[in-house]
Amino acid sequence: MLSLVLAPAAPTTGAVAGKLAALRATLARMEAKYPPKPQAAPQPIPPVSPAASAATVVLARAQSALFDARAAKYALRDEYRSGPGRFAQLRAAILRCREAQATYKAAAAAFHASPAGAALQAARAKYPRY
Repeated sequence: MLSLVLAPAAPTTGAVAGKLAALRATLARMEAKYPPKPQAAPQPIPPVSPAASAATVVLARAQSALFDARAAKYALRDEYRSGPGRFAQLRAAILRCREAQATYKAAAAAFHASPAGAALQAARAKYPRY
């Protein structure tokens, strides 16, 4: 199948040629009026330190574990079964949630002490809080 882009262009004649010439003249005037801006050199991307990356990964995993533990604890609220294991199950879910909260708190402290946390605080300082 032949593409239209690869096909040779038909010669322009008549009204089409006049419209094309007018379009080219308009484009030339606009280029003269609005010259192209010089392109700034791209800024080099700073290297990512392995410590910052590791702190971010640990924080993300701790947050995921915290959300899972909290969701499991809240899911037990809607379950109204009676039985000998009900209290033990609730207690275990609460303890897992507290453990996940402590782990997340430690991971957040480690993240904010890392270079990635310092960069985040510097970025936040640029914008006022309402």
